[in-house]
Amino acid sequence: MSDEATSLMDLPSPILLQILSTLPPTSLLYVKSISKSFLNLTLDSEFLKLSRSASPASIIIHQYNSNRTNTLKFLKFVVDNFDHDPIGDLDLQLYFPVDQFFLVGSVHGFVCFNYFFGDVDSIYILNPTTREYIILPEPQRVRKWPNIVRYGFGFDPVRFEYKVVRIYQEEIRDDDFRYYKSEAQVYIIGKGYWRSCAGHVMFWFGCWVEGVKLYGKLHWLVSDANRNELVCSFNLENELFETFSTAPGYTKENCPNLRSLGAFGRCLCVCDNNVDTQFEVRVMKEYGVTDSWVKQIVINISPECNNYWLCYEMINLLKVFEDGEVLFLWRDDFLFLHHPVKKTLKRLDFCDGNFVASVYVSSSFSLKNFEAEVVKVF
Repeated sequence: MSDEATSLMDLPSPILLQILSTLPPTSLLYVKSISKSFLNLTLDSEFLKLSRSASPASIIIHQYNSNRTNTLKFLKFVVDNFDHDPIGDLDLQLYFPVDQFFLVGSVHGFVCFNYFFGDVDSIYILNPTTREYIILPEPQRVRKWPNIVRYGFGFDPVRFEYKVVRIYQEEIRDDDFRYYKSEAQVYIIGKGYWRSCAGHVMFWFGCWVEGVKLYGKLHWLVSDANRNELVCSFNLENELFETFSTAPGYTKENCPNLRSLGAFGRCLCVCDNNVDTQFEVRVMKEYGVTDSWVKQIVINISPECNNYWLCYEMINLLKVFEDGEVLFLWRDDFLFLHHPVKKTLKRLDFCDGNFVASVYVSSSFSLKNFEAEVVKVF
């Protein structure tokens, strides 16, 4: 161990935790390799709490529509409001003259997009701050109807690796019975190749929604062969699928496109918009424990409230603020805020046309730190 590392280890744990919490994951990866003591500190629960709060989060909006708009917008959180500086917008169409990108997710300032057309199925990883990007090699197993693909982008906090997960869903037909066989392919940023994971699950993952990142796993709402809804996770460390029961309220008569999975703080949640009298958010208070689902938010829908616009559309929960206010995305049209205690409901209009949104933390981590990647600048 170097003299500098020895001096750091002489510091009181609270001070050392504060210092380590400000480091980017790429630097922490080096720190972990220096000393087992550093490794144990980075796994400390107090460190994890500090590191999550070290960088202020914002919202990244990917705007797209039929006139080939392909723009990134960034919303910063300020007291009781949002700040959007148009100067910071990025017109991706200027730098990537392809048809529409599709936002997969964002981790530590890296933003993952999928572009597919015909037999082309490409993944782009961008850092909007450093203006760097990489294009991953084409995976095996071409996306071709009726087989479909879903992607996820996450971070393995044990191995400190960024992983793109590709769920390839093969349609199986047995007379009039149709179901899907799904398997995962994984790409570790910096390794330079895709590889298939062992095993498969008989679930339908759908087409578009990104995996919900929580506890080192990606999560989706899935359907089994009997049209039962489940929560399926993919562990980014051991690369295995796991399942547990979904939130109450689902029936086979429900439209699955009106229920969405999200993160309510450090808990999984399900947004349910299947009835015209109320919109509900149920939260799993104890991870993986079926009996811990509770009804956290109920927005009553009525003519008196003038909120019929909520009805029968997909609603995704994006972020819960410290004062309890919650930010939602209504379909792919607009954002709205709701405060469960104050009973307020406020629609936000930041852009025209269609868009998707995700929590985003800007960073200056360079993609050049990853070996085996060809880094370009836009």
